[in-house]
Amino acid sequence: MRKKRKGSEILCSKQNVIVSTTNGSETSSISNFKSHYSLEDYSRLRKRCKEDADYDTLCCEAVRSYKSKNRLAGIAATAPPCGTSSSVSSGRGLKRKIGCIDVATQMGHQKNKIDEDYVLGETIGKGKFGSVRLCRNKATGVDFACKTLLKGEETVHREVEIMQHLSGHQGVVMLEAVYEEDERFHLVMELCGGGRLIDDMAKVGPYSEQRAANIFKELMMVIKYCHDMGVVHRDIKPENILLTTSGKIKLADFGLAMRIANGQRLTGVAGSPAYVAPEVLLGDYSEKVDVWSAGVLLHALLIQLLPFQGDSLETVIHGLFSTLNAH
Repeated sequence: MRKKRKGSEILCSKQNVIVSTTNGSETSSISNFKSHYSLEDYSRLRKRCKEDADYDTLCCEAVRSYKSKNRLAGIAATAPPCGTSSSVSSGRGLKRKIGCIDVATQMGHQKNKIDEDYVLGETIGKGKFGSVRLCRNKATGVDFACKTLLKGEETVHREVEIMQHLSGHQGVVMLEAVYEEDERFHLVMELCGGGRLIDDMAKVGPYSEQRAANIFKELMMVIKYCHDMGVVHRDIKPENILLTTSGKIKLADFGLAMRIANGQRLTGVAGSPAYVAPEVLLGDYSEKVDVWSAGVLLHALLIQLLPFQGDSLETVIHGLFSTLNAH
């Protein structure tokens, strides 16, 4: 039986939402496949590598070698060359699909205040731009998760739009309603009773090949759906995958997701270093980078270790590019 945070029984008596990670061995296990570093640090490192050819670190050396090798070979690790055909249809846009959201108002935003329709409970998670709380619908008694995002950041508005665009697919966390206030958005989403995939990985240890294959298949189907809908997630990792009580996966946290047109290339550095594709670090990539991240996750599911590790961001990046340079 998974433990719940103190007080979560109020709104979640029948759901196993939070996995305790206070146990030493479990916390240690999570560290084996959790990305510990920030790509903001890499952006600064990459800038210095570009500006100062004499700035010599293992990371810079590995990246330069990889770029030189690929210029000669004319290949890329995961993304197709710019202009190649794609199965993604043209004309994709966020206005194309609203999914199962209540569309009584533009973009599905509710006119009522959230506390008129829901009882807000305990905080069960926090992120860079907001927090997640348990909530219960006053009319139906059904429990949900409420993600509150502060306005002002472009990524916040983009996340709201993208979740509305994708909601309705069985592999994406369902967006029930959106409440907009002067300073924040409240996203009412389905509550996944199985908790986060990363906590389950820490609890059960290495997955069987069959279980890992099932999760990977479900994830690839969700990724294909996102790409077909013109969205690249850019942060596929076990922290952003939730489980239902039956063990099915739900892709969550679209804070770094981007719209992408047919054949479009992206340049912004985003994601988690341990799971990020090399093209992202080089600043030229397509939606295919999500497939790389899924492959890293498959490795972690089976081995319970990340393929590229290190005691610093620089050593992680060096390990990634050194491995690619060797092939």
